[in-house]
Amino acid sequence: MSDIGTRVRDGLERLGERSARDPRPVVAVVVVLILLSGGVAATSLQMSMGMTLYIDDDSQTATEWKGLKDDFETGNNVFVVVESDRLYDPETIRAIDRLDRRYTGLDETTRVISLADLVRAGNDGRIPETETGVRRALDRATDRNPELAGMERQVVPEAGTTIILADYGDVGTFDRGRLLPQRGADIVYGEIQEETELAALPPGLSVTITGQPVFENAAFGLMLPEMITLFAGAFALIFGVVYLVMRSKVERGWHVFLPLGTAMTALIYMTGAMGVLGYNFNAIMLGVMPIALGLGIDYGLQIQTRYLEERSNGRAPVEAAGQATRTTGRALLIAMGTTVVGLGSLLVSAVPPVQQFGVTSAVSVAASMLLSVTLLPALLVRFDAGASESETGTRDATDGETEYDRLEAAMGAVTRRVTAGRPLVTLLIAFLLVSGGAYAYPQVEPRQQMMDFWPQNLDAKEDLERLEDTVEGSKVIYVVVETDQAYTPETFREVATYQRLMLENPNVNAVRSPVTTVRMENGGSIPETQHRLDGSLEAASEGPNAIRDPADQPSKLLLTFYVDDVEGEPVRTLIDEFHGNADYTLTTADQVQVTGKPVLNRNVIENVTAGLTPMTLLSFTLGFVFLAFAFRSVKISATLIAAVAGSAALLVTGAMYLVGVPWNPLTITMSSLTLGIGIDYGVHVFERFEYEVAERGRSRVDAATTAVAKLSRPVLGSSFTTIFGFGVLTISQFPVLANFGVTTVFAIALSLVAAFGILPAALVTVRLIERGESTTPADPAGN
Repeated sequence: MSDIGTRVRDGLERLGERSARDPRPVVAVVVVLILLSGGVAATSLQMSMGMTLYIDDDSQTATEWKGLKDDFETGNNVFVVVESDRLYDPETIRAIDRLDRRYTGLDETTRVISLADLVRAGNDGRIPETETGVRRALDRATDRNPELAGMERQVVPEAGTTIILADYGDVGTFDRGRLLPQRGADIVYGEIQEETELAALPPGLSVTITGQPVFENAAFGLMLPEMITLFAGAFALIFGVVYLVMRSKVERGWHVFLPLGTAMTALIYMTGAMGVLGYNFNAIMLGVMPIALGLGIDYGLQIQTRYLEERSNGRAPVEAAGQATRTTGRALLIAMGTTVVGLGSLLVSAVPPVQQFGVTSAVSVAASMLLSVTLLPALLVRFDAGASESETGTRDATDGETEYDRLEAAMGAVTRRVTAGRPLVTLLIAFLLVSGGAYAYPQVEPRQQMMDFWPQNLDAKEDLERLEDTVEGSKVIYVVVETDQAYTPETFREVATYQRLMLENPNVNAVRSPVTTVRMENGGSIPETQHRLDGSLEAASEGPNAIRDPADQPSKLLLTFYVDDVEGEPVRTLIDEFHGNADYTLTTADQVQVTGKPVLNRNVIENVTAGLTPMTLLSFTLGFVFLAFAFRSVKISATLIAAVAGSAALLVTGAMYLVGVPWNPLTITMSSLTLGIGIDYGVHVFERFEYEVAERGRSRVDAATTAVAKLSRPVLGSSFTTIFGFGVLTISQFPVLANFGVTTVFAIALSLVAAFGILPAALVTVRLIERGESTTPADPAGN
């Protein structure tokens, strides 16, 4: 028994007794922190959404994306789908032109292009009076400049349908401080919708406003109701499960909810920490609240169960509180340390919300642990009216230990006859199942689109899917060419060659740039001299195809490419081609940046899987080191990691593979959560096993049987409450949360199987301790 271990136990015992004897300082500190945390959370927490949340602000991808919006006030694209059975009728074209002009007049939009612009380009800036004239104007425009032919395919994707393209950049909202602030996409969508309603549209013409910003805004509106629903559902289920599991053990029915008080308090502290750290709620962080509630209740149940056992053994309330924190508190401290270490490994993720998830979950776990050994003992003693044998179990006068109830007897019988009774068979079966999980690990694939993470049953989602099915170039990639000689004939000719090469790619449908506009003004060619180029640029400063004033960004050219809705690795191939052709053709450029939402999307998807293996290895390595230090034994640490956490993690990946759950920014936290949950259960089983062998002289099979039997009610109770806390996520409208709910239910259930099934077999097989030898102090109560 180490001096450090003794001091830790003595300190926990004094802390529990002091809190129980004089609860006023504890309650005062808890209340003050609740007020502070609640105030910070209420004034600072908000909802956030968008792909930029999942990219490090200091990364090159984020810098280039921000530079695009700052320099060119673009990056977001709204598609207005206009349908008519008389699309080329002059009246229809004039209606499209009115919409174009209204959208162009908005302060937020930076560029609008429509079928009316192409018609004007082929008819000296005017709209013809006949349908034949309209068609001829389009033919003239596309014949003069082949690149406009691609633009025509972009704005007229199929018969009877045309697209109005509207671009905008960042939009100020000026309403920070509310939980659900207004978004720029909401402002732009509302203004476009208002201008559409004000425009005089002919009969038979329908208008649909869509695009990724529109969909994200619709999904954003679901986040607050989703959070309220998930949290209320988790809370109700946990209430019910705790009551059913613990009612027979407490004096009064409402006492079963005392551990929930500490879990809720830890939750408030967590939200306050989020506000202090500058974190916001998003689709990933929504998963933290049910998780924090589920994990927090586990610590409280363990302390309450041990307190009730000590009271049934005849100890006075304050003494029982001290013994509960001395014994169970040490196991909780080790479990908490391992969990925090595992969650800390999430900091190596390249996805910021995953990092934030790790930090906030760790804060919640640490707060739950501290409250469980301070506030909860005070509450248990305060509301203790005196335990009776009928309420807490009867004593067996012959052996001095509490008799098994039905649940304990059943779990003990399974352990004696199956897992601990036939350890080699159990370990062989476990090895085969775990090997299957190891095989499945690389087979689990990530989703290839960020859109797959958000709600699918929205009208806005259906509109976006119809757009992607209809328009070949529904995605936009931006290329920023930076050079001291941006607006020169030499650079323009290089850019023209670059655009031609990119348009040869079947996934690239159209391009819009100052070079395209100048070619349109010069019959498809680039002026030979700087004087003629300047004249063309000046001529292109007005009209429907006007370009930005070169003086705004004299060293940068913006090329806007409309590309197919490609997914997965082809996106990276396309991005690489943009870079490769730039290196080949743009010899005068100092720097070429390729950005846009497809680039952001691919970056996030790659970051999700890139951090998976490093986080897994780091979390288990740190967990192993921490446990080896805590138990002063490499063998004990290795047994707990291999038999419980490692086995459960690989079993979870096997289950994910079988049911088709993908990796996403939340499911990649599976290994860290499994480490924390599994070690929590495993430490309790091991410590009870150790006591039975070292202090009571029992055989390893008897010790394993007693450990599982005595821990079955609190561990099953806490695991099922945690399962329901996590499991409520499976009904989320956000697939990223629903998949996470499924994964974590597997993680908890399989951690329980590993702790009560594989670990007893390993403890019986591997000689970790001898009779009379203990890594923990004697525990006369038998736990």
